[in-house]
Amino acid sequence: MFLYYAMHELHYSPSELLDLYEAPRQFKAFLFGLISYKLDMLEKEAKKGGK
Repeated sequence: MFLYYAMHELHYSPSELLDLYEAPRQFKAFLFGLISYKLDMLEKEAKKGGK
């Protein structure tokens, strides 16, 4: 899910995705936390807009 978001929403190239996949664990944890937060915010916005 996170690599999909990085590729489609952040427009990461395949080489950037590989760098992300091979990144140190602490960096991935930080970045995936940010992506999770953004996905939660987008979900809340979609629910508000749908009502």
